[in-house]
Amino acid sequence: MRRWIVRFLVAMLIVIPVTMVAIYIVNPFGARSVDPRQRIVGLGLYRVPASNMSPGASPGQVLVTRAGYYVKRQPQRGDVVTLLVPKYEGQLWLQRIIGLPGETIAIVDGTVHIDGHPLEEPYVAAENVRTAYSQAMDAVRIPADHYFLLGDNRDNSEDSRLLDPTRREDITGKVIARLQ
Repeated sequence: MRRWIVRFLVAMLIVIPVTMVAIYIVNPFGARSVDPRQRIVGLGLYRVPASNMSPGASPGQVLVTRAGYYVKRQPQRGDVVTLLVPKYEGQLWLQRIIGLPGETIAIVDGTVHIDGHPLEEPYVAAENVRTAYSQAMDAVRIPADHYFLLGDNRDNSEDSRLLDPTRREDITGKVIARLQ
């Protein structure tokens, strides 16, 4: 009996690491990261570094993201996502999807308009839409396979207003939970 227990434990010492390495290589979740948590489990942790998503997400807050969520699903308006920003190679950012491919988006008197209709945004605090930068933006047509992303703190967010719409392939995950 003792011999079987030892054999089982030795087998597990070999099988478990080999399985984990195989899952990491196969990357079943489609994670665009070298982080083993995202590639093996499909979940990642994101610590909010700045106030661009205030009041919904505060600096220092930890969020759980579903890596590769959009490999098999379409991004939806209102989703809070992590994204890679080509201009800032290697940095992972947090923003909200506002505009979808093919739509025309503009900002008039601090209100986002999509195809000429105002968008209700209960997640944006009025005190975060005071500067000229947040009050107006000329109409922009969103190209195919691109999304218009904005931070909830419009006065303090570098987003699609400055960086152009985000390619779908640069959206790396969806925020699914908050830890603190």
